[in-house]
Amino acid sequence: MKRAILLTLVFGIASSGLSQAQELARSLPGIWQGTVKTGSEPHRAVLQLPKASADPKTATLDIEFFPDYLKVDSLTQDASHLKFTVNGGKASFDGKLSADGNTLAGVLTFDHVPLPVELHRTAAVAAWHVPFRYQYHYKDITIPRPSPDEAKIPFSLRLAVDYMEKGASAWSNERQCVACHTNGSYMAVRPLMTERLGPPPQEMRDFFVSALKDQLLPDPDDPKGQAAVVQASTQVIYIAAGLAIWDANVSHRLSPETAQALSLMFSLQRPAGDWFVDDDNNPPLESSAYQVATVAARAIANAPGWLDQQKGTPGNPSIAAKVELLKQFLRVGGKMQGDYDRVDLLWTASEYPGLLNDAQKQQLIEMILNHQQIDGGWSIRTFAKPEEWGKGNRADKLKAEIEYRDPPSDGHMTGLAIIALRKSGIPASDPRIQRGVAWLLANQRSSGRWWTRSLNRDSWQFISYSSTVYPLLALDLCDALKPESLKAASGSQLAHTPNGK
Repeated sequence: MKRAILLTLVFGIASSGLSQAQELARSLPGIWQGTVKTGSEPHRAVLQLPKASADPKTATLDIEFFPDYLKVDSLTQDASHLKFTVNGGKASFDGKLSADGNTLAGVLTFDHVPLPVELHRTAAVAAWHVPFRYQYHYKDITIPRPSPDEAKIPFSLRLAVDYMEKGASAWSNERQCVACHTNGSYMAVRPLMTERLGPPPQEMRDFFVSALKDQLLPDPDDPKGQAAVVQASTQVIYIAAGLAIWDANVSHRLSPETAQALSLMFSLQRPAGDWFVDDDNNPPLESSAYQVATVAARAIANAPGWLDQQKGTPGNPSIAAKVELLKQFLRVGGKMQGDYDRVDLLWTASEYPGLLNDAQKQQLIEMILNHQQIDGGWSIRTFAKPEEWGKGNRADKLKAEIEYRDPPSDGHMTGLAIIALRKSGIPASDPRIQRGVAWLLANQRSSGRWWTRSLNRDSWQFISYSSTVYPLLALDLCDALKPESLKAASGSQLAHTPNGK
């Protein structure tokens, strides 16, 4: 899962070079957008070059996921060849226009590292929203980035549901991928609230089915195609979990697509019982093979009737063996993100009968309760040491935080802790649960979400999405979504389905 930092290039054009700027403006006016790649990771980029008639002396280039603010020192064009240098030569661009004049391709060299760039002439109506300061954006949906300074409000179910639905919709439509931190979390949680909020929009399931088909397309005999699927193992797991949890709570029957997704998921399982994790430096989700394995176990536990179909199936003994391999991996443990992954294990065990015994569950329950803070909430930062998150490369960032020694309660962990405890049988009336509920009701922000500072970068704060869907499910499990709140939510973006309640 990805985070972004704004990069704005300001092209300072000296008066002595005005004729050159005018020549450039005649041949390259308008908006160009595309990608800058660092390794295999694409960053969206938008280059805006004004028309000569407007006579501005600046142009802007916004790039996602870039660390520096850069200022262009010089800019030259020789026919179709465009060059500029940045920050006294720290970075430079060298590119050429295509023969049809619609593509600008080249290399941005940053700190001596060459980064491929490809931009295409784009109509203003189709251009991405820049600068990249929003958290989610698609058509009429624009949600600003979260901030710890965002005002707290009395609990509003309508605003929370709006944020949950619009965030998942914008991500799916704009990014066209399944990401653990947004639509992956949505499909793993939202169907569980069908009885209270009505079924989720059918469009979200359709998107997951389409994403599944994309993963099934590569020829298994093509090494390159299969390698791409292996790289997407985590996405396949979240697709399978989302479809299975939908089946369990919305359609109440196993769909062919869910069976396909589970079969593909197990075809990618590694001998140890876990799966390849593509990006283990963005905790807490999709950064730990153990955490991802709990999602896989939730997928098979929720898929209606699927586990029973695997028992004693003569034609498919390998799947049953792989299921046992997964269970053994979860029971034995391994490299875990401190106590955090153990919270996910407790949630999983509550849905997967026989995964853990009662004594093991009780140990996990006591562990979670011991982490509860004085104010009634839970803090994600108390559940693992800085070096235990992902591959440990966020340790310096976490230790440098002002609140390192006394981390505050947050929406992500408070919601997740209550979910695990409630699903494990701790009654909603338990005073410790009620203190957590009170914290959630008192700490929602004006956008509808709950605040949690990212463990990774203080920019996009995508963790605020799970920090909203988890509290909503936690409140639902505690019967804290009151009838008047549900009525107020009926006009939201979500409860737009014909059967919505």
